[in-house]
Amino acid sequence: MSLFDIVVEPKVRRRRVRRPLSKKKRAAALFRVWHGLNDLLEEAERLGDGELVHFLSVAQLMIEDKVTTATSGIAAAFETVDTSRPN
Repeated sequence: MSLFDIVVEPKVRRRRVRRPLSKKKRAAALFRVWHGLNDLLEEAERLGDGELVHFLSVAQLMIEDKVTTATSGIAAAFETVDTSRPN
């Protein structure tokens, strides 16, 4: 006979239902991520890590593609930004 009984009950987490972002807000969020990647890319170039530079460049291109498809009716988000980068 033990003095302690361990009772494990599953925790029920209540999550707030998130609504999908509008096209403009989604594009803005992706654009912020793109700028963050741009900073990481500059740091990787400074460190001379070619693999990381390539990986981040591909990620940037994927985000650019997402933004341009998400904002098909809106003016292109990357028109004024220099997006040319050597791979």
